Formats: sequence, C-alpha cells, structure tokens
Amino acid sequence: MLKTNYNSIANSYNKRYTANYLVNIEEEIKSLIEQNNYKTVLEAGCGTGRWINSLTQKGQSIFGLDYSFEMLRLAKVNNAGLDIVNANAVHIPFKESIFDMIFCVNAIHHFPDKRKFIQQCKEVLTNQGMLAVFGVDPHIDKQWYVYEYFENVYENDLKRFPSLESLNQIFNEEGFNEFEIKTVEISDNNWIGNEVFNDPFLQKNHCSQLANLSNEEYGKGINKIKLQLSKNPETVFESHIVFYLTKAINK
Repeated sequence: MLKTNYNSIANSYNKRYTANYLVNIEEEIKSLIEQNNYKTVLEAGCGTGRWINSLTQKGQSIFGLDYSFEMLRLAKVNNAGLDIVNANAVHIPFKESIFDMIFCVNAIHHFPDKRKFIQQCKEVLTNQGMLAVFGVDPHIDKQWYVYEYFENVYENDLKRFPSLESLNQIFNEEGFNEFEIKTVEISDNNWIGNEVFNDPFLQKNHCSQLANLSNEEYGKGINKIKLQLSKNPETVFESHIVFYLTKAINK
C-alpha cells in the first residue's frame, strides 16, 4: 500500500467537490464554532483550504495545517489571506493551550499516528476546547462499488481509517470527555451502466483509495468494471458514503 502523494494530485483534488460539496459538514463546523463562541480554530489537514475558506466569522483566528506544500500553495492561490502552515499533524507547531477548537475533515486516516495526533491536540487546545473529527468508518459502512472492483482497497481502508469506537477509546485514554458521535452527511450516488465513468471518484487521482494503487492495480479494477458492463450494461454501481462527526472536550 502506497502513501498518498498529495503534492502530485493537488491540481485535481478539488474536482471531488463537483460531485458533492458536503454542505452539511460545512454547516456543522460553522455551528460548532458559533454555538460555543470559539475564537481560535485550527484545521489539521486543511489541504487546498475548502473548509477554512468557508469560515468567515468576524473576530476569529482561523488557521490551517497540512503536510503537502503543493496543496497549501493552491490554498493560497484561492485565498492569499489564509493563515496556513506546512507541518505534520502529529507535530503541531503551536504553543500550548492556544486553540478553542481543532477539527479535521476526511484527513485523520492520513496521519501516521492517530494517538500522537490526539495527544498533540490536547496540548494545544485550551481547557474545555473541542476536538472534532469528521470522516467515514469503513468498519461499519462498505456500500461503495470501488471496494468491490478494486482489489485490496477495502482491506487497506480498514487499516488506514480508525473506527468510531477506537477514536472514542483514544479520546478517553488521553483525557478527553463529553464524547459524541453523530451522522452529519450521507452521500448517495447510484451510477447506472457506463455512467459510472462520469464519477469523479473513479479517476485515479481523485481519491486516496485509488491514488494509492499502482497503475497496474488501477487498470485491473477498471477492466473488471468493463467486464461487468459487458455482461450487464445496466449494472448499478452503488455509492453510499456516510460521514460522521466524532467530538470530545479537553478537560
């Protein structure tokens, strides 16, 4: 299993939002900030700035952190005023007790050490500060045709993505409380027949699951889809993706 090279796929990354802009996640982030009157916020794994770009409330300090320099370069192209830093999420380069909230969206599976990331968050969060992790859990949801047609992708996701249960366990062990898990957004797309090739997430560099495959492995998966279509041109390719929020409070 390869590690996703986001420097190489940065230019095509934002095409994923043409399929689903994930508005509910955006609204949930805004709501958490507004309801709790958070003033200092950090996004870990901010990429091209999709989420921090949407946070325009006055009187707040919004920061982004990402390991990919090229993703951050594009973030600056889109919004030169963003406060962003090129760093690893398991080594957050800020002073202690500075952030009221840290969040990450579809990113924690890329962090090499999930526990170390949560430990780092605890250090830089204020007392009663919030850690909010948005993402999917393939341990309980696997209704995505990519898992069926591309060899080892599902098995690799089970290794990369922390389960909701394991996240809560780490939160507890690292001194967080007031745990909550909620479903934030559900993306349902059924592609019929050759329509599947219009799915942005079927392109090799539009999601980490396929970007991590070798060209040969990716080609085998595409050929498997084509073979299925030759047998049944009206095959339905199901994509049912559930996005969860797991959050806890630093005590």
